[in-house]
Amino acid sequence: MSKFRPSHGQLRPNRELARGFTLIELLVVMAIVAILASLLLPALGNAKRQARKVNEVNSARQLILAWQLYADDHSEKVLPGFRHGYAAKDFDGNDIPVPINARYPWRLAPWLGNNFDVIYANENRVLLEQFRRLPDPFLKIYAPSVFPSLGINSVFVGGDDLELPPDDRAFSIFGDFCVLQTTQISRPSELMAFVSARGPFENRIVNGSHVVKPPYLDTRRWASRWDPADGPDAWGFVHPRYTGRAVAAVTDGHVDIPGLRELQDMRRWANPADTADWVLKRRSGN
Repeated sequence: MSKFRPSHGQLRPNRELARGFTLIELLVVMAIVAILASLLLPALGNAKRQARKVNEVNSARQLILAWQLYADDHSEKVLPGFRHGYAAKDFDGNDIPVPINARYPWRLAPWLGNNFDVIYANENRVLLEQFRRLPDPFLKIYAPSVFPSLGINSVFVGGDDLELPPDDRAFSIFGDFCVLQTTQISRPSELMAFVSARGPFENRIVNGSHVVKPPYLDTRRWASRWDPADGPDAWGFVHPRYTGRAVAAVTDGHVDIPGLRELQDMRRWANPADTADWVLKRRSGN
């Protein structure tokens, strides 16, 4: 019997193929993977930021719709910004005490379907879940009123009892500085009702505040430039968190994404403002 010999068509072991990758080849592959990752990560980061912005825009749309429905049901009266003396009830129909009822969330809750998920967007939703798990019934009512993702333009839309109560005395001194009826709004496509906000909570900063304050009142009040390292009050609790832009719900019902310059323009904040650096002035004789 003759010994078996492989024919020309049969494969023979190939030492070059069986030896695997060399160290240099592995390093080259790792370098290529690192380059691809460095190219993809910014794109993924941008996609996540865009998704967060879309979520907040949707929240703003529902918020301004509820704001308009409130006015429809109250003879065109504007939702109070931060006002005392207005009743509000929790989801069980119980009266809510001061100062919780002075903030807009519980007052607007019936027109939000009694669901605060609408106004706590993105990572701020985690904060809402934390509030829901609080054992103290009072804190369960108090906490959700403080940090919605968008704060209300309280001073000039609806009124703010802490800043400048919109009463007869203030109107006699400053004129019609604050909108209390939707029929008063002269530029509804510009006047902002709600803006992306941030505020302090338990030694940290969270993406929410129930009010936002304007850049000017009787003088400039915001810092001269936006610096994320500054505290929330440096820019009136406004948070341009989308690469220098914020989400704004405008009184005509649309949602805008104003940049840093627009956010500092008082024509976006106050109905009587006719310049970007407009300030509140006393009427002659007052």
